Amino acid sequence: MSVVNRKKDRLQYLVTTPGYDDEDGNYHEGESRWDGNIPCDAVPNGKAEERTFEDGVVRKYSYTVYLSSDCRQFEIGDRVRVTLLGGVEREFDVKGFHRYQTLSKLWV
Repeated sequence: MSVVNRKKDRLQYLVTTPGYDDEDGNYHEGESRWDGNIPCDAVPNGKAEERTFEDGVVRKYSYTVYLSSDCRQFEIGDRVRVTLLGGVEREFDVKGFHRYQTLSKLWV
């Protein structure tokens, strides 16, 4: 009996450290790196739908990403990278996030 892999895609999020001034007054930029390897299921938005998000703003979105209910908290504006089946990578800004009892949804 075969088992369907329901979380076939992977999600990473961008972690950016803030810049700082050293003791000589020279500014050093922060660093950015991709972190996480979160299993997910990214479903494309089949048409130009819009949704009102938790901040009250109506936005268009490209994908609904389904995650487990115990995933990390995402905020509007976070940068994420979705690796789709076949190795295709796409980067998005988070449009909205909601945690339900059995799953979480991320709109990008």
